[in-house]
Amino acid sequence: MTENEFNTSLANNLIKYRKLNGLTQAELAESINYSDKSISKWESGKGTPGVFQLLVISEIYGISVSELIGQTEPGKATAEKMKVAEKDRKAMEKARKKALERAKKQKRNR
Repeated sequence: MTENEFNTSLANNLIKYRKLNGLTQAELAESINYSDKSISKWESGKGTPGVFQLLVISEIYGISVSELIGQTEPGKATAEKMKVAEKDRKAMEKARKKALERAKKQKRNR
């Protein structure tokens, strides 16, 4: 794995796990005493957190550092969270489509 591939993988994992844990960039930043700009920088791959920050973030998410940086596969609890999040995302998309269809019908009936 090249350094660029590692940074991209880490950035994607930082986003994925933050969202799985229902945190905004600002909320995560506050919990680790950093700015939301730092979180944004890390998630865009324009920088990487230090080892200590990786440790703290992984503790917040309840995962190992190696899982956070993509060296190991997600654990069972994380995999389950990911399944639930995907199910929720699909349900929200379905509800959004239905709402748009209802709005279009109402517009046509006017």
